[in-house]
Amino acid sequence: MQPDQHPFWGDENLIRTDAAARDVRRDCRRIQRGVHAPPHFTLTDHDLIRAAAMRAGDGAVVAGMSAAVLHGARFADYDADIELIRGLTGQGRQFDGVRIMRTDHLAAGDVQVVDGLTVTTPVRTAYDIGRRGPAWKALARLDDLAYVSDLDLAELWSYIRDHPHTKGIRQIRDLIQYIEPKSESPRESALRYLIIKSGLPRPEAQIEVFGADGRLIAKLDLGYRRYKIDIEFDGVEHHTSAGDRADNAERDRKLAELGWDTIRVTGQAMSTNPDTVVSRIEELLAIRGCREPRRH
Repeated sequence: MQPDQHPFWGDENLIRTDAAARDVRRDCRRIQRGVHAPPHFTLTDHDLIRAAAMRAGDGAVVAGMSAAVLHGARFADYDADIELIRGLTGQGRQFDGVRIMRTDHLAAGDVQVVDGLTVTTPVRTAYDIGRRGPAWKALARLDDLAYVSDLDLAELWSYIRDHPHTKGIRQIRDLIQYIEPKSESPRESALRYLIIKSGLPRPEAQIEVFGADGRLIAKLDLGYRRYKIDIEFDGVEHHTSAGDRADNAERDRKLAELGWDTIRVTGQAMSTNPDTVVSRIEELLAIRGCREPRRH
């Protein structure tokens, strides 16, 4: 039977089945117990989350990084289970890559509907993901959520203040001041976090530099406009080919003509020699006349 002829196939890519739907179970792929999909259909993160919610049934709330994905997170690098919250009745448990958490601490204002699913609001989602370590990854996820959603940082601060005794609250209380919606990758967020927590002045994100003719020369990952210092994170995917290196060299040359110095940082350097990365930036700040003392 062709897909468009199947009696259970329609506009929805996911099919809720029961014990009597033998033809669906025969012709479709099982995604969750009682939830199937056409064999030719490529599942997205949204589909997997929807399937988990369909299995969990009424009352399930999509939460954590799963909620961030539904809010539009660009960097869905969550490597854990799909997260759902339910009321206190029943047990919290894990099944087929899904984690059920039980709580009575969700208020009506903590949830909203996204694409037909009940999901924690951006504020509640930020509160949940911002309390999980490591801190640099939490900040990257908060940056991303702030970019893709209508997350209100004043509302988030009020929410944090009203929940002073929850696990991880000190971390998000510290991180909220560093959230930067302009950040364009998790590693940029991690580099910014490294710089700030090492006691150096907070760098500005996504600085636009224009030439004398008014044309945009470069948009800097991070930098200090006052001291004309450009700090770039060189990821493997965009900075390793010969063409990438040539483009970077030409860009850096044009910036140098305007008085900018560029420091390029790799993921390996951040992982293995973070102190060296910070020292390079600190030395250049001193050369460029920064008199702001390093905080310890």
